[in-house]
Amino acid sequence: MKIPSSVSSLERISNFILKTPLIKSERLSSPSQNVYLKLENMQKTGSFKARGALNKIYNLNLVDEIVAASSGNHGAAVSYALKTKNITGKIYVPQSAKKSKIDKIESYGSEVIVFGDDCLDAEYEAMRYSRENNCVFVSPYNDVDVISGQGTLGVEIYNQLPDIDGVFITVGGGGLISGIGHYLKSVNSNIQVIGCSPKNSSVMINSLDKSDIVNTVSKDTLSDGSAGGVENGSITHDLCKRYIDKTCLVNEQEIALQISKTLKDEKIIVEGAAAVAIASLIKMRKDITDLKNIVIIVCGGNICKKTLKSIL
Repeated sequence: MKIPSSVSSLERISNFILKTPLIKSERLSSPSQNVYLKLENMQKTGSFKARGALNKIYNLNLVDEIVAASSGNHGAAVSYALKTKNITGKIYVPQSAKKSKIDKIESYGSEVIVFGDDCLDAEYEAMRYSRENNCVFVSPYNDVDVISGQGTLGVEIYNQLPDIDGVFITVGGGGLISGIGHYLKSVNSNIQVIGCSPKNSSVMINSLDKSDIVNTVSKDTLSDGSAGGVENGSITHDLCKRYIDKTCLVNEQEIALQISKTLKDEKIIVEGAAAVAIASLIKMRKDITDLKNIVIIVCGGNICKKTLKSIL
């Protein structure tokens, strides 16, 4: 399988996204280690997902209806991408989707359809609808154009910090880490790619040593943006096996602590999925002493007020 060039993808979507800041974190850095935050919480729609959705939409003819499925962030990204072309689509979300994320999807004009208990339920229903109605289904991760779009983050990071040694990335379906890993490993194979997930929902990481995805039951997690099942046979499975060097699982208390500390100490609002990567760096300190320049992907900032208030 060939992943399209993320450099070309960045040229295609650059007019519709922000080049997000890469800032050094004094809190997370040490005398021997520089830790940087790539602030995709400042991206259009509030997460990195805008990159993959835009790249996919701008590679389509768009003669058919567009359908997507999401726990929230990918749905908002597809809805935003469609709005840039003055069209709308149908976005399937699970019953567990946060109201704030549903509101964001609808704010860009697309229709929201609630279906199933898990994001994988919504995904399979959206795929069924697309097959029966001759629509284009935009996967949140199982698509080479989406993966290449997420890989534009890797292009930006390498341009901002050429001597990067390692990157911490939260893993859900694997599209983000596949895209970034594909690009960064192509320019420097020594860059360490660390995959991070909540213990309560870590399907891809649990499946890395398996022949296919093993969809174990996911529990509730603050990392709703990465939670839930993964499509069987997803191309991201092999890509994750190829590019992930180390993995880390964190619990809900560790995630909550980093949501709180990142806001209080650095004045940055992050959602649970972003806090997973930050918590993983702290948990793995003793295992990464050989890495001098580290980047954490702050993948999104779409946390609902009720959740944030309860944590604080």
